[in-house]
Amino acid sequence: MRRRAVCDGRRTVSARIRTLFFTGVLCAVALGGFAGEGLLAPGARADEPPFKVAPDFSTFDVNGNSRTLASYLKAKPILLEFMSPDCPHCVEMAPILARAHTMYGDKVQFLTVAYDKSVQRVQRFARAEKHAWPYFMGTQQISKAYKLDGVPTFCFIAPDGQVVRYVVGSMPEKVLRENIDAILKAK
Repeated sequence: MRRRAVCDGRRTVSARIRTLFFTGVLCAVALGGFAGEGLLAPGARADEPPFKVAPDFSTFDVNGNSRTLASYLKAKPILLEFMSPDCPHCVEMAPILARAHTMYGDKVQFLTVAYDKSVQRVQRFARAEKHAWPYFMGTQQISKAYKLDGVPTFCFIAPDGQVVRYVVGSMPEKVLRENIDAILKAK
C-alpha cells in the first residue's frame, strides 16, 4: 500500500496551535490513494471535496493587508495551497508550484495559506522560492472551514467558487498540471 506525503498539523506541539496558528512540523503516515482517480500519484490522496463551494475566509497577507478569498473569485480559477515552511513535503512542492506558476500564472490565480507563527519566516520562504503570488497567514478558522487534515493540501477552485478538486499530500508536477487543467476546463 502507498503512503501519502502529508504533514499532520494536529500533531504539532506549539503554544500557538491553541490560539491562531498550527505548524505542520511532524509528518503523519496514513494510507493514501483513491481507487478511481487517475490523476493521483503515489503519495497524494484525492478526497471528495468536503464542500461544493469554497468557504470564504478573511485573513492577513504576509505584508499585513487584510484579504478575503472572495476578492479573488470570478476573475480566474484558483489554486489554493495550504502549507507550512516546516513541512518537508511542502518544501518539496515549492519548486513544482513555481514552475506551474510560470506556465499557468496568467490563467490561474495561485494563492498560498501558510501556517507558521512567524510572518517573517513565511516571507523569507516565499522570497527564497521566488513565489510571486499572494501568501496569506493561516488561522484555525480557515483550517476548520477547509477541514484540513494536514499540509500540503490543495483546493482547485473554479471562478464561480465551485471546488473542482481537493488533494491532500504532495504530487508530481505532471499531476499538478493535470489538476490545473481540470479547473481551466471548469470555467
